Order: sequence, then structure tokens, then C-alpha cells
Amino acid sequence: MKSVSQLATSLALAALPFVASACHVAGRAPDDGPSAECPVCKYCGDLACLRVHLEQDTPRCECRGETYYFCSDECRQDFEAHPDRYLEKH
Repeated sequence: MKSVSQLATSLALAALPFVASACHVAGRAPDDGPSAECPVCKYCGDLACLRVHLEQDTPRCECRGETYYFCSDECRQDFEAHPDRYLEKH
């Protein structure tokens, strides 16, 4: 029989692929400087990728006169395909 700590470790390791695959972010931590919220991650509740450090190569797009920034090209592409899903209704 597994101990509680062994069971917790097993569950954490089983969940790792799901957490790691949520967004493909490489080296973007909003430690300092300008940052923004990824609207796709905000909608999905992905707190790990929500804040995006703004750099020259940060994925972005223009929509309805606003610039939106994203944690990954995958999030940008999804936003461009379904902007109404991610933009709050006013």
C-alpha cells in the first residue's frame, strides 16, 4: 500500500503533462518592465501564463482598435480565430 506522500507524488507527476502543455511559453516571466494579460489564458483560467512580459517578439495582434498580447503563438492564433470568445461583452 502506498503512503500518502507517495500517492501525492504520483498524482503530481501524472498531472505534469497537462500543466506543461497548457501554453508553450519559453523564457517569458513578467519580473520587470511592461507586461500584459494574455486574453486566452485569462479566459481559460491559466494563471501560469496569464501575465506576459512584453518584448519585441511578444506575440500580438490588433483587434477592434486595440492591441492584444499573448504568451504564445498558439494563443494568438486561437484568439484571431475566435475573438468574440475572449473579449468581454460591454
